[in-house]
Amino acid sequence: MTLKHVSHPEIIIPYMLFFILAFIFELFLAGLFIFSIHLFHIYGYAPGGQYYITATILAAMIMITVPLLIATLKGHKNIFLKKKPRS
Repeated sequence: MTLKHVSHPEIIIPYMLFFILAFIFELFLAGLFIFSIHLFHIYGYAPGGQYYITATILAAMIMITVPLLIATLKGHKNIFLKKKPRS
């Protein structure tokens, strides 16, 4: 899942963009979750078990996305730091 044996920039760059966008979306969902906790506290509503299961799934998604993103960035630093020759 971290593209250890792939070094072609046309594959790695879209892969990295996907993971970056997935991470941003997961942060958005985490923000919504925190906001909903705040609203539940204000209005005295007790959420059901599905709400907590969803929180667990969201945490698992973040815990999978971040290490994959870091590992891919570390493994392919040369592609992102490569300077293009001036013409």
